[in-house]
Amino acid sequence: MAMVPRRQVIGAWLLLAGFCSLWLGVAWDGQWHVDVGPDTFFTAPHLMFYFGTALIGLTSLVVVLTSREPAGSSVRVLGFHAPMAFLVGGLGAAGHLTYGMVDLWWHTIYGFDLLESTPSHLSLQIAMQVQAIAVIMAFAALRETRSGLWGLAAAGAFSVASSSILLDGSVMGVRLNLLGAGALAAWTLCVIAGITRSAWWVGALGLVYIAVHAATYFFPPVATSLYAEGIGQPIRDNALGIPMVALAMPLLFPVLAFLAAGVVRIARRRDVSPVVTMAVVGAAVGFVAALSVFIIEGSEGGFLVNTVLATVLGAVAGRFGWQSAALMRHSARQAVTA
Repeated sequence: MAMVPRRQVIGAWLLLAGFCSLWLGVAWDGQWHVDVGPDTFFTAPHLMFYFGTALIGLTSLVVVLTSREPAGSSVRVLGFHAPMAFLVGGLGAAGHLTYGMVDLWWHTIYGFDLLESTPSHLSLQIAMQVQAIAVIMAFAALRETRSGLWGLAAAGAFSVASSSILLDGSVMGVRLNLLGAGALAAWTLCVIAGITRSAWWVGALGLVYIAVHAATYFFPPVATSLYAEGIGQPIRDNALGIPMVALAMPLLFPVLAFLAAGVVRIARRRDVSPVVTMAVVGAAVGFVAALSVFIIEGSEGGFLVNTVLATVLGAVAGRFGWQSAALMRHSARQAVTA
């Protein structure tokens, strides 16, 4: 594979840094609402995650505006050859900032949110997931280097983390958060397997996820306490200091990643069809996600329907993850030296 243009290498790492700031800022913001409450558009948690998405947006814009020659998977836009990963990342960031203004309007009109599933929050969550996928796409082109593979594993870990807050609530007894998180976790596992073609890096995804989970667990409560003290804002009397966003993240994902690595290794040795393998891995992820949710939160109803839907959707997402990886690998082969 030819060398990836240097601007895209640097850009990929800036996208990852931006998403790290975005994710931890979102986790901090959630903690602030639970333990303190009052905020404005310009409180530190908001500034942290908007800085992250602004970094993603500006990086994507610079890479697009400096790409006048085709390199990898590019789309011709206004005379520029926009690399697909940075076009997706830029659109996701633009959407996130736009919906941020809508969120400001929503809070100005209605005050505090009573539910997480407000129109502005749902749009912000979707835009954040688009950016997470863009980071994976950017590092798919860097898979020939060890640092690029670690970056890919980190991008996948953040994608799984952010999927845990993608949707909220239920429709006719179907838990949307379960289906969304399970499908995206299955897709991410299988896309990493498809990009790297290595059981080891599937397991590495689980290792990096542990680090992301630890950061999400420890950072928000500490940052909330220090920031509240710094601006003279009292902590609520009933505040527990429990990292709420970290608890929403799938606790068993590292185990699933290690098991998926074993399945990939066995499938490669026995020459099992990768499409079948990824569908099985995805179905297992969906099934375990449903089972763990009902064990932790209780089976108030709809256990069978939700489990079947999560399993089937996981299988579809797993197969789609393999197909997505094939497209990313194909587009990366077309890269040219800058």
